Amino acid sequence: MLLLLLLLLLSSFGGSQSQKEGYKLQVSQSVAVQEGLCAYIPCTFFYPFHEKWVSPSNIHGYWFKDGPNLSEDDPMATNDQMRKVNEEAGGRFHLIGDPVKDKCSLSIVDVQMRDSGQYFFRMKRGKDEKFNYLSYKVHLNVEVLTEKPDIYMPEILEPERSVTLLCAAPWICGNATPPIFFWAGTAISNLRQSQGTPYFSELTFTPRSQDHGTNLTCRVTFPGAGVSTETTIPLNVAYSLKNFGISAAWEKRTGLESSSDLSSLSIQKDKSLRLFCQADSNPPAMLSWVHGGQVVLSSWPSGAGVLALELPRLGIEDGGEYRCQAQHQKETQHVSLNLSILYAPEDLKVSVLGPNRTVTILGNASSLVILVGETLHLECVADSRPLANMTWAKGSQLLSSSLLSSPGVVGLELSHVQPEDEGKYTCQAQNPWGTQHTSLNLSVQYPPKLYNPFCSRTDEGLFCTCCIQAKPISSLIWRVGESTVEGNSNNDTLQVMSITSGSWTNSSLILKEKLGLDLNLHCEGRNQHGAHSLVILLVADASGAAALTFSKGVFLGVAIMALLFVCLKYALKKLQRKKQVEMRDLGTTDSQSNKEVDYENLDMNWSRGTRQSSPDPVTQTPPEELHYASLNFRRLKPQDNRENQEENKK
Repeated sequence: MLLLLLLLLLSSFGGSQSQKEGYKLQVSQSVAVQEGLCAYIPCTFFYPFHEKWVSPSNIHGYWFKDGPNLSEDDPMATNDQMRKVNEEAGGRFHLIGDPVKDKCSLSIVDVQMRDSGQYFFRMKRGKDEKFNYLSYKVHLNVEVLTEKPDIYMPEILEPERSVTLLCAAPWICGNATPPIFFWAGTAISNLRQSQGTPYFSELTFTPRSQDHGTNLTCRVTFPGAGVSTETTIPLNVAYSLKNFGISAAWEKRTGLESSSDLSSLSIQKDKSLRLFCQADSNPPAMLSWVHGGQVVLSSWPSGAGVLALELPRLGIEDGGEYRCQAQHQKETQHVSLNLSILYAPEDLKVSVLGPNRTVTILGNASSLVILVGETLHLECVADSRPLANMTWAKGSQLLSSSLLSSPGVVGLELSHVQPEDEGKYTCQAQNPWGTQHTSLNLSVQYPPKLYNPFCSRTDEGLFCTCCIQAKPISSLIWRVGESTVEGNSNNDTLQVMSITSGSWTNSSLILKEKLGLDLNLHCEGRNQHGAHSLVILLVADASGAAALTFSKGVFLGVAIMALLFVCLKYALKKLQRKKQVEMRDLGTTDSQSNKEVDYENLDMNWSRGTRQSSPDPVTQTPPEELHYASLNFRRLKPQDNRENQEENKK
């Protein structure tokens, strides 16, 4: 019975495609639309043609929402003016297709969530021809409103300059209830707003620098559906440079360390360093790094306005001023960092200041030769950061500089250099990062100098010794009359023996033959720095005998010795005037000091046969003149000798 009743109901409602051939509908089976917007469903229907149909003017179309009471519900949309529409439609559903032209398109505005469901089309022609296209139902899916309005404005807003913004919603359908546009934001809180067309809204205002980054919202409300949507963007207002500075991160033993707002920085050599140039501006500034007057890195900043300069394994050449330059529109600013590279002393150099202000650079372990009596100026310079503490030392003894010194430089002056100044001199440079030293060997040279010549009578003949000190070693020459003897010699006339030890040369001379009249003995030492000579004159007495004769076994007493020195002093003055021209050639001149050799104290010990010890060559100055010694001994008669012996016995 239930099935029969359903068939009767369908028959009374118009039937279905399965019951009547030729009835078709072209429509989408599913349509999706967002809440508050519009839906358009294109539709075309087909039905069988009858010859009795003369005019199509009586064709009507109906759209129904599928529900439990198909026969009782009012259509959602129809072109039948005599038919009441559903209250839910509320003038929102419209049959915009012309059924006379077989069109059944449906338009829905101000779509609401409750509009979701299935819809079908019904065709009616006259009183008898009607059909429900139940096999061609359309499913309407109403979704949440996700469309957003678009805000149009310049990329960068200039402060204190009026600008017009546009908020548009092009997806709004024109025949719907006009939406309401609303602007919100701190930058426009005091502005009066005006509604534009249903599709967009304009806003004119004057941005300020402090408005940069604040939000601006455009909200669109659909009163027909009771929903709204909005778009929020930050204002992009231009502003000049700020927070401009340099920061750094560097390597330390404990790890990485960083600092900001730097103007100077000291880093140890061979460490790594990263310098950051940062500037906040809108639009972003063009940043550059400049070192040594040249641009080493230039780029648009990355991230939050930062340009990083990598300095791996710092060297001495990396030190100096680093300038960060920012160019923003027509404005250019720069900030500098002074980078100091710390390192141990290196390139240690010793300079010798010569007499003509000439400078000679010495390497490590160099040798320096200087003549005794000269003045030596040394200067030691080291390259380091911080500047090193400089010292001079001789051997292990620390020396105090007699010249003005400063960090990184130390001077040393040796006035009137003496042989004891000879040795190894070391310059040391020290700072917190290390120590370096360099040394030189000072060699003091001087011309020959004779010390305490000595003569005595022996069984072999006249015995004389000559002792000379010189550096470099002196050549020692004996002149006996017209004969010259250099080195060791032994013949019937004389015997010479010389021994050299260090700077000393000792030589002895033995004359084996009888002495002639006016015989000269000459001892001379010579090197490249000069010469020193000693002359002993043997002159004849009034009797014509040789002035220098020796009594065998008898030595002169103390009284004769005293008389000898009185006569010696008188003879020296007399002979100096008499033979000044003759003996001038025997005196030699120091080739460097241009001073004549002078021996004022000639110690001839005839009584004891021994020689006094040689004085310290450092404490004595070279002689300036050549003095001559004249020794005159009267021969003793035999009877006088016997009388003296008898008196001595008494």
